Amino acid sequence: MSDSKSEDNATSSQKPVPKIKDISMMKAWKDSKAYREYTLFVQSLNRAVHGLKNSDSVPMSPILEKLIILLDKLDSFIDQCPPKGRSRFGDAGYRDWYAKLKQESEQLLKEALPEQFHNYIEELNAYLHDSFGNSTRLDYGTGHELAFVLFLLCLCKIEALTEQDSRAMVLKLFARYIDLCRRLQRTYYLEPAGSKGQWCLDDYQFLPFLWGSSQLTDDGPIEPKQAIDERFYRDLSNDYLYLGAIKYINEVKTGPFFEHSSTLYDISNVAQWSKVNQGMLKMYHGEVLDKFPIAQHILFGNLISFDPVPKPSGDGLFKKPASVTQSTK
Repeated sequence: MSDSKSEDNATSSQKPVPKIKDISMMKAWKDSKAYREYTLFVQSLNRAVHGLKNSDSVPMSPILEKLIILLDKLDSFIDQCPPKGRSRFGDAGYRDWYAKLKQESEQLLKEALPEQFHNYIEELNAYLHDSFGNSTRLDYGTGHELAFVLFLLCLCKIEALTEQDSRAMVLKLFARYIDLCRRLQRTYYLEPAGSKGQWCLDDYQFLPFLWGSSQLTDDGPIEPKQAIDERFYRDLSNDYLYLGAIKYINEVKTGPFFEHSSTLYDISNVAQWSKVNQGMLKMYHGEVLDKFPIAQHILFGNLISFDPVPKPSGDGLFKKPASVTQSTK
C-alpha cells in the first residue's frame, strides 16, 4: 500500500485500549492519526469497488483467502453453540459463541497469517474480538462493524494485505463478514447497539450502504428508486451490498418500508447513485465516526494511534489516491 512500512510497523505489538473517555476528547479523536488513516482507508475501498459486483472475479491473495476461511470457522461455531431460548434481551447462547471466539481466535489468526506477522496477533485479536458484538449486552451495531474495518486496516498497515487485495477486501471478505454477522443477529436475537432511533439507516450496519452505493453506478442496472422494490433487489441482492442490505431489512422487519426505514426510503428518491454515495460518506462521519457513544469504544494501540496528525501531515499512511492505502471516512 505504501512504498515502505510505516513507522508504526516498527514498534512492538501491544494490546489496544479505549482512550476516548468523555465527549471532550472527541476533538482529539478527530485530530488523531487513527481518524485520518481510517477515513482514508474507507474512502479508498469505496473507490476500489466502484461499479463492481460481489460476484466479479478480483485478485485474492492467499492471506485474504485464509481470512475468509477464518470467518467460515467462526460461522461453524454457531452450530456448536445453539441458542438457549430468547430472553427479554437477546439469547444467552451468544455468550457461548463469543467465549469460543475468544478461545480459538489466536490460533485461527496464526493459521491465517504467515509467521512474520504473528507478533501482531495480540493487537489484531482485540479488534477481531470487538467485531461481532458485545457478549454482556447481547448487542451489535456500527461500532462493531467499525472494529472489523480497523482489523482490516491493521492488516494493511503491517502489509499482510496489500493494495491488490482492496477490491476483494470488500467484495469477498467484508461481504462474508456481513453474512456471518447477520446469522449471529438472527440466531441469537442480538439487540441493536444503542437506542434504535440512533441508527440512521439500519439497526446494525452502515458500510454495506456506503460501499454498496459505490458499486451501483449511475449507468448501472437500477436507479436508486428501484433499490427498495422487491422486483429488483430480490434478484440482485447477492451481487450488490446495498441491495443485500435492503433485502435483509425487509426479511427482519414488518410493515411498510417507508415506515420502518424512512431514511433509506428518502434516499431512494435521490436521482443518481453518485449523489447517494457522496451523501453516505458525509453521513458516515455524522452518524458513526463523530458520535461519542460509538467512539468511546474504539481501541487504540501501536497500529491504530491516538497521537495527533503531525502538521503538516503530508500524505499520511497512504499515498496513491485510488489504493486501499488511501482512505477517508
